[in-house]
Amino acid sequence: MADKQQNDSKYKCIEGDNNDWELIRCCRTEKDKYFPLLIKRHYVLVVNIGYRFFLDRGTAEDVAQEVFLTLYNELDRLQEGKQPFVHWLCRITSNSCRTLYRKRNSERNAVALGRLDHWYGEAVSGAGSEYNDEKSTAIRYVNEALQTLKPDERMALVLSYIAELKTRDIALAMKAPEYTIRRLLRRAEEKLRKSIIQLKLEDHA
Repeated sequence: MADKQQNDSKYKCIEGDNNDWELIRCCRTEKDKYFPLLIKRHYVLVVNIGYRFFLDRGTAEDVAQEVFLTLYNELDRLQEGKQPFVHWLCRITSNSCRTLYRKRNSERNAVALGRLDHWYGEAVSGAGSEYNDEKSTAIRYVNEALQTLKPDERMALVLSYIAELKTRDIALAMKAPEYTIRRLLRRAEEKLRKSIIQLKLEDHA
């Protein structure tokens, strides 16, 4: 009976219809076999967070590599909780981004103006040139405006709009009280709005 349950669990891991914690349990039994499935499931999210924070694909991939290395080393010690696994993953990604930012102590290597946001690439590639230009310009405004924010403001917005975390989950990820995160988000949204308006005015001046 136990063997049948174990085989059923492995089958679910292969088919991909299990939740994250079930997949993590499979990774603990055969890490090299199932860990790539865990990476495949969450790689885009981790890279998206890193990209929005640094505005550089290479740096975002470096962050993802660090995050999944941490996850690989922590698998046996990771405790299942009431919250989804993705919340833990966002917290580790947030910490990795801010740690790397502090090490660099500069945004000069993280700014790449005028480039298309990578996760819109496939959706936009088949559209007409007019749509491409419009979408590319809108994305550029957001990306450039994000770079004018302080690191904590930027990360709060990324976790809210890219990772789609609730305020309480952002607070856990960033290790701050909920009221601080609410205030941070309000301030960041207002700064972002003003910065986008300013960028548009400069383009049409």
